[in-house]
Amino acid sequence: MPRRRPHNRLDIIADSATEVFIREGFVSAGVARIAQEARVGPGTIYLYAASKDALFDLAIRRAFEDPTVWSLKLPHPTPEHGAVATAVWRCLQNAAHFPQLWLATESLPPADIAGEAGGILVELYNWLHRYRRGIKLVERSAGAWPDVAQVFERRFWRGGVRRVAEYLHRRSQEGVLTLPAEPAASAHLVVQSLAWMAVHRHWASEGAELSEESGAQAAQHVLLTGLLGRR
Repeated sequence: MPRRRPHNRLDIIADSATEVFIREGFVSAGVARIAQEARVGPGTIYLYAASKDALFDLAIRRAFEDPTVWSLKLPHPTPEHGAVATAVWRCLQNAAHFPQLWLATESLPPADIAGEAGGILVELYNWLHRYRRGIKLVERSAGAWPDVAQVFERRFWRGGVRRVAEYLHRRSQEGVLTLPAEPAASAHLVVQSLAWMAVHRHWASEGAELSEESGAQAAQHVLLTGLLGRR
């Protein structure tokens, strides 16, 4: 008879693996350290994941809310080459949707440009914050998992920034937004500023003490003020 596993222990182990991989990096992180973080014995880890690579696969799928995590057979096997990057690509295909930004790049300028631009900033910030652990995990593990980092670069950083640049270019050409620089540079400034406040400050000693509300409001207000200029 197969051994019964507590319903919530996969969550605990995946969360613990995520935190250890982010804090120590994939190469330095050990299964014993992850077990200690999860408050289980090292042998228990292997009831859920066959290897450290399998733990990473579980961690990143959960961080990007892959629904297939809950139907995986346990212990989760070591992924084949390229399988983790494919899973992340699928997750981003399902999750990386920005309807306000997409609509704005295809529509005429609104009567309330502050409302439109502010809504886009909120949309981007909320997405970055929701998936902050996955984003940080990709960043910290890029040396060991370069194909995963490349997928995220293509799907979000490059594709998302390009769409923001298209929006900024269109609205600046229409005279309703004032850009601090050319559209591509302005788009990078917007996205990276939001990313620091929504993602990276949670692991930065100089930003971790900020409340989520104050961080979000500061990022959105400062960026919106810069885009609107004196209007």
